[in-house]
Amino acid sequence: MRPQVGLVMTALKAEGLARRSILTLALLAACRGDADSAEGTRIADVPASVSTSGDASAADRTAAMAAGREVLTLAHAAGGADGADYTVKAVPTPGVIIGQLTGGSPRDTSITPTHDLGVCRPFSQSIVPSSNGGVGNGVVWLVGVGSGPRDDAPRRVKLTLDGCRLEPRVQRIALGSTIMVNGRDAMMSRLQFTAVGEPTSRTTVLLSDAGQIVPTSDVSAAPALVHVTDDLHPWVQAWLVVAPHPFVAVTGADGAFRFDNVPPGRYTLMVWHERLGTRQAGVKVDAAVQTRMQVEF
Repeated sequence: MRPQVGLVMTALKAEGLARRSILTLALLAACRGDADSAEGTRIADVPASVSTSGDASAADRTAAMAAGREVLTLAHAAGGADGADYTVKAVPTPGVIIGQLTGGSPRDTSITPTHDLGVCRPFSQSIVPSSNGGVGNGVVWLVGVGSGPRDDAPRRVKLTLDGCRLEPRVQRIALGSTIMVNGRDAMMSRLQFTAVGEPTSRTTVLLSDAGQIVPTSDVSAAPALVHVTDDLHPWVQAWLVVAPHPFVAVTGADGAFRFDNVPPGRYTLMVWHERLGTRQAGVKVDAAVQTRMQVEF
């Protein structure tokens, strides 16, 4: 293998929703090798090791993004930086990307609510790598995919507020999806759904009664990384990833992700984690080849 590593400062402009100023500082790494598997499918191993900013608290990182110093959007992923629309098209001989997000040091953030204590319970938002070093709740997506298979993700998803805590913490949703916001707490909450890089909330959901369900599709109108917050309970947070195409994933607890039916070509793999920051790596996908990647924080 012959790795190539470079320091890249990229300014990307995505068409569509206004005021999307994207600044990504990352090291670009790409390696490639081929081997024969038992089933006759060639496998290319691509370790991607990149390093950006150091440790930063979730609050500091969120503030930085809000100030435009570290703004990510998924809008440009649809067809690349030109913002072209993704086209559903059959892929005769697709490739596969199998990857894992690793690294990061064990961190725990204990949350102690300050009011509505009859409902709100203390909890911990922890980032502890799995036994194999994997990091969960990372967002991974390919930039530059202009066409490919249909996104078969469910068009109705759930976001639940229970004990002053939103679950799931990070969730992928398809364009045009309906989010069923389920409030299990008998208290007033005012949830804001704000896409990173946009000046105003896409929608507001009011909850007041246990068992209340409020559907909304405003959030999924355009690709974005959407931050969900509660005006009345600042510790309540979640993230929604509105995906422009099938090649967007949230890593599992073991840090694993997988993209099937990838059209052959060269792409940029983008990675975001709310506590650990960003990574970027180049990847080449060949027909009928499994490309293996490891992206390390």
